[in-house]
Order: sequence, then C-alpha cells, then structure tokens
Amino acid sequence: MSKRIVYFLLLLLLIADSGYSFMQFLGQPLDGDMAESLIPSDFVKPVLENPLGVKAILENRTYANPNRFFCHWIYREYLLSMPFLLQRFTEPVDSVYLACALSKIIIQLLLIILLSMAITGSTNILRTDFIAAAVLMAPLFQTNGYRSYMGIIDPSTTYTFFYALPCAILLLYLMPLIIRFYHGKGTGTPLFIKILWIPLAFVVCLSGPLNPGIVLIFSALVILTFFLKKYRISDQEGILKRIPEAISGIPGSYWFFLVPASLLALYSLCLGRYNLNTIAARISTAEMYLRIPEGIYYQFTQKLGFPVLFIILVLNTVIIFKKYKDPEGKKIMNIFKWIGIFALCYILLLPLGGYRMYRPHILRYDTIMPITLSLFFVFGISTLFLIKNFSLRQKIWYLPLIVVVLFIFTNADEPKFDRNQCERSALRTIAESKEKVVALHQDCSVVGWRKTDQPENSELNAQLLMLWRITKEKRYYYNK
Repeated sequence: MSKRIVYFLLLLLLIADSGYSFMQFLGQPLDGDMAESLIPSDFVKPVLENPLGVKAILENRTYANPNRFFCHWIYREYLLSMPFLLQRFTEPVDSVYLACALSKIIIQLLLIILLSMAITGSTNILRTDFIAAAVLMAPLFQTNGYRSYMGIIDPSTTYTFFYALPCAILLLYLMPLIIRFYHGKGTGTPLFIKILWIPLAFVVCLSGPLNPGIVLIFSALVILTFFLKKYRISDQEGILKRIPEAISGIPGSYWFFLVPASLLALYSLCLGRYNLNTIAARISTAEMYLRIPEGIYYQFTQKLGFPVLFIILVLNTVIIFKKYKDPEGKKIMNIFKWIGIFALCYILLLPLGGYRMYRPHILRYDTIMPITLSLFFVFGISTLFLIKNFSLRQKIWYLPLIVVVLFIFTNADEPKFDRNQCERSALRTIAESKEKVVALHQDCSVVGWRKTDQPENSELNAQLLMLWRITKEKRYYYNK
C-alpha cells in the first residue's frame, strides 16, 4: 500500500471520528451552571469584577473561584456572541446547541493537535506521522463510553471551558519548550513568543485550580532533570562548586518559560485559599488523603478504558526497554519515568485543592485530566516509535493489536445523538407559549442539573433565554 493511500486513509479516519464526536456533542443537553455564569449571578459577579483577584487578598474577602477569571471571561464572550452569529443561519434554540457543540469540537481538536505536536515534535499538521499521531489520540477522547472515568470533553459546556480548555491553553504555553528541549528542534525563542508568552502565563494560571499545580510540578521536574544532568557531567571538585555550575548551565529559555508561570501559579494557589466553595465544603486534610486509595481504585478499575490503556503501555514499555537501547528509546523510557513521578506528585497535591461533595473520592475524571492527557501522550509517542522502528514482520502482529485497542475505545463510545430532544422540545414550548409562566409537560431538566419544581427557580434561566432571543420577554417555567 502506497504512502499516499495510507495518508488519505488516516486523514479520513480522523475526519470521521471528529464528525462523529461533533454529532454526539450536538445531542447533549445544556447544563445547570450556564445561567449563573452568563447572566451572571451574584455568586459569579465578584470574579468578573476583579480579574486578578487582588481584592480577595487585600480585603481578606472570600468569593467563588477567585482564580478562574479567564475561564469565566472566555466562556461568557463565546456564549454571549456565537449563538447570535449562528442565528443568521438557524433558529435561536438550535443556535445555542450548535454553539455548544462547536466549542467542544474545537477544544477537542485543539487538544489532539497539541498532543500530536508534542508526540512528533512538528508543527506541520499535514505530515503523515502527525496525522497518524492524531488518529491514535482521537478515539481516546470519549464523549460517552468511558467518559465518566477518563473523559476530557465534558457533557457540560461549562465544565469543558473550565477544565479541558485550561489544559489546552497550558499545553500551548509549554509547546515551544517541549519541541525545543525534548525534540531538539529550534535554536532560539521567536520574538512573538517572547512578547505573548508572559500574558499567556496569566491566562494559564488564572484559569482554574488544576493549572497552577501542574505548572509547579512540571517546572520542578524539568529544572531538577536538567540540574542533575549538568551536575553529573560537571568537572568541578566539591559540591559547593558543582551546584552553581549546574545551575548556571540551565538554558535561559527554561527560566523564561517556567519562572514567570511558577510565580503566577504560586499566586493563583494563594488566591485559592479565598475560594468560598472550598471553605464551605471543608473536611479534614487527613480524611481527604485517606480517601485517595479508594478513589484510585474506582477511577482506574471500573471500566475497561484505563485497564486497556495500561496494558498497551506496559507492553510498549517492555518492548522498548528490552529491544531499543538507542538514545530515542532511552528518551521514551525517561518519559515513562517522569510522567509516573508527575502523576504521583499531582495525586498527592490534590487534597490541598479542597473538597467537593460531588467528588467524594477526591479523584474524578475532571481532576485527573492532566494525568489522563499524559497517558494519552505516552501511548502516542511509544506506539508511533514502535510502528516506525518495527520490521515488516513485527508490524504484522503489532498493527492489528493497535487497531483492536482503538476499536475498543471507538466501539465503547456510544452515539446517543438524541440526549437533548426532551430539552429542545421544552425550549420550543417556552418560546412558543403566550403565558408568562409556562407549565412544562416534558419530564426533563431545562438548562439545569435537575427539573424545575417552582417558577421562581427559573429566574436566571428566564433571563438567559431572553438574552439568547429564544423568548421575546422574560418567561418563567416549571416542570408540571
């Protein structure tokens, strides 16, 4: 089979997977945090009024999510503009679902592209190995199937903007570092990166609770790795002389990327101490640590997704360890080691981020998202390495194995294209009604986490529906 045919088959698979995901996203209902964030509620207003959270520290003031300004800002800018743009081509109700689906597929594709860049070390998205890496990544993004254990793109549009998008922004921030120092490509830091990356560090660290911890762990591991490497090859005598030489040998680009982000990460963690959500749902730190083993067990064993991924990672590791002693093989083995250390450090830091009643075991698919993406990365880089280096005879058994792994994930990700049909029907009922209070016969939640039992409970949602032009005036509703 010619390389051109292989290329177009891979491209076709990637397009088909993305189209399938988009149709799944299009069928998902709206979530219960939308109105609170978009109107916004009194609960959300303080973070929008104070982007850097300075007042929280200076005035010793607690409010919800003081270190999540950029999540809120991007989310509001998108969902308060995109539906109106789409209403030029479609009805108001459909425009909202379409806007949500577009945001999810864009974020998913952005993550796949960034992971593929990290795997291949290339920014050329048309290269065959880049497309191959993307094809390896795409089925792992579960919309349904194993989503509740290893999901990246959440059914909730709000959660997608508050968890998956910050991870994508952080990957973007670290990408020049990964490409230059892991893949050895590039000789300097381009001017546009020098100009834009400091402001981007603010966005990274003030976009939720996960990024600051990731930045600090990643920075510490990178600096430590390079320090130990320089320390071992130093020709100075005595610890006091070797340490300064090892530190001075760390390239300036490391400090450029990691120091500003680390300082801002520390500031963000400090802001997190003023988070009203954490303070209101406090249990002892000791109890949270005691819940971690149970959380690890349930998170990684209840569905087939993670066990299958672990099995293929173990297989790849054993093969590379035994058969490939060259620099590239050793580099991949180092990745396995450092990602294992990263995962351990990250899990041990999770309880310090506070407790949430809806995450009783501390670990959940959203809080372990950085670990999940790291596992996707090592799966991609080790699998692609073996495919490139295996002989034809070895590929005869290995390629079908990888196809089976990807098929397991694809097959598990059920369509469920119609999950929002009831909600769509209810929204049209509200839009077409002449009553100021609409009694809904549909038995489902409407822009909420649960059904609305009293009309007054739909106050914020009624404002949002009017803002989206679904209704011409404020119209309350309840499930009859």
